[in-house]
Amino acid sequence: MGLINIEKAIVHTIPKLSRNSSSSEPLVLRNSICNLEPPAQAQLESRLRLVLKESGRQIVEDISAPAKTPAVIRGYLENGDADFVSMSQELAQILRDSQSGANSAGILLVADCNAGGSRSVLLVKIEQEGGMRAEESDSGQDVKYFSDLFLTSRSKVYKVALFRADDMDESLLYGWAADKQMTGGGLAVFFLQKYLGCQHLDEPKEVTRLFYQHSQNWVNARVSDPATRTRYAMAIASELLSERTTVSPQAFALNHLKTSHRDDYLSYLQDKGLPRATFDKDASLIDSRLNQFSLTFESGVTLTAPRSALDEEIVKFQPLDGPLDQVIITDKVGAIKGRGVPGRSARRADPSDQ
Repeated sequence: MGLINIEKAIVHTIPKLSRNSSSSEPLVLRNSICNLEPPAQAQLESRLRLVLKESGRQIVEDISAPAKTPAVIRGYLENGDADFVSMSQELAQILRDSQSGANSAGILLVADCNAGGSRSVLLVKIEQEGGMRAEESDSGQDVKYFSDLFLTSRSKVYKVALFRADDMDESLLYGWAADKQMTGGGLAVFFLQKYLGCQHLDEPKEVTRLFYQHSQNWVNARVSDPATRTRYAMAIASELLSERTTVSPQAFALNHLKTSHRDDYLSYLQDKGLPRATFDKDASLIDSRLNQFSLTFESGVTLTAPRSALDEEIVKFQPLDGPLDQVIITDKVGAIKGRGVPGRSARRADPSDQ
């Protein structure tokens, strides 16, 4: 995604829609571009980039959705001479038409920006609160308390979407979206589907399965110390078994991996097509694999145990000098079962016994 540099921006006011549409306040569309002071603009760009980096979800145009937003954005990005103000007003009208009486009044910021070297359209919808307003002036649109819109404790409720020209193909529009109003990092249905006309790029079940698979592969391929390797594998399982509804690979690396391993891990996942940013978690495809672990030794010995055996220190790793590793199991021996060992319920007769 890279840095976000706003080239021009405009703000429109979206009043709350009353149950009786005829009595609703009219949409307030502006006709002039914002006057952004450099410090406020720099703060805004930094904040929005951070939000998309930490909470952004990859989205893609849903061709079955009736929303007009993708066509408007694609038309603007494909036409270098398109009128910015008209485009922004059309997006504000679509937002108003997408909302119901349940949606709060708000402000829509539309920006033409450069994101990671690509011409882009940035949308920010924020709940409007006291002291926050956009006003016309002779010199253009001055936004009073502009920083307060995004940078104070009063502005935790807002939604962001970014669409880059470089991410478009011949038929679909791709982008990123974040919703600071939703707990767990989800996206409001009305914003994602009704307004943006998009859907999540990756199915949560599949991306969760791939996160597990490639994280385990990275541990086995890149981590030489057996104790560290096991600790990382357990952390992966714990992450997916937690009650959190989302997974952030960046947060996982920061919380569980050594500093020397973090960049390599995140690059490995990215090379496998997984997002660095947060994604929705659904571990239903790998439930049976998360509650046990298996260790394979060069001799052919395999140890399979419930994950709790490590938590309760039944299985411990003892470092040794040299290339060998020592695993210590402290427990009461139960029944012995398996091929070719005492205790097998049935054994093929040996002719020499006759």
